Amino acid sequence: MDQDQGWLDAYKSATSTLWNENPIPVLDHAIPLIQGRGKRSVVDVGCGDGRNLIALAKAGLQCAGVDISLTALSNASQKLLSQNLNAFLLAGRCNDLPFADHTVDVLTCFDLFGQLESPEAFLNEAQRALSPGGIIFINAFTINDSEYGKGEKVGHHSFKYKNTLFRFFEEEEFRGLLRDWEVIHFEVRSWNDPPHGHFRPYPHRHENYYTAATPAA
Repeated sequence: MDQDQGWLDAYKSATSTLWNENPIPVLDHAIPLIQGRGKRSVVDVGCGDGRNLIALAKAGLQCAGVDISLTALSNASQKLLSQNLNAFLLAGRCNDLPFADHTVDVLTCFDLFGQLESPEAFLNEAQRALSPGGIIFINAFTINDSEYGKGEKVGHHSFKYKNTLFRFFEEEEFRGLLRDWEVIHFEVRSWNDPPHGHFRPYPHRHENYYTAATPAA
């Protein structure tokens, strides 16, 4: 599946922003944790059109966003500029992050984990990029998510939807992927999302495993 092209097409066909303008709800927990641990810089992997970058920058954090879509990055740039906010925006892929070894304080991976064909490869890349004591924040769709089963089934709890991958997880499976990490926070969180243009043109409800973790010693 060439899901890169699926996402590129989704951003190009959006009339304005592809996603909800509001940041992902788990930032209400993530930002205080980042600040409480004295971290100052954050890389938002799969930043899309910038809804989470804006919230992170407003919190006074030094931000960078990485995405495969130049259209998304252009939209993010315009939104940041309109609010007098700054962030570095970089084209790149999550399993080949454009950062030197052990130089990143915090990685956020929001609404991305379920689109990865190899989450293990991404987690290995995150371990490479994170500095000692660095933190990764992830949300992953559970099998109780309202969008489970939409599209063509292509694997275990995995579906092809508009030429993109949506993968859902059972808790044991998701925790198993974090075996090389020290989990510092874990919870199940749900929220309602509005329509996403032509991509998902109806309200829906996401149920997620939300976690924060640091590389195991």
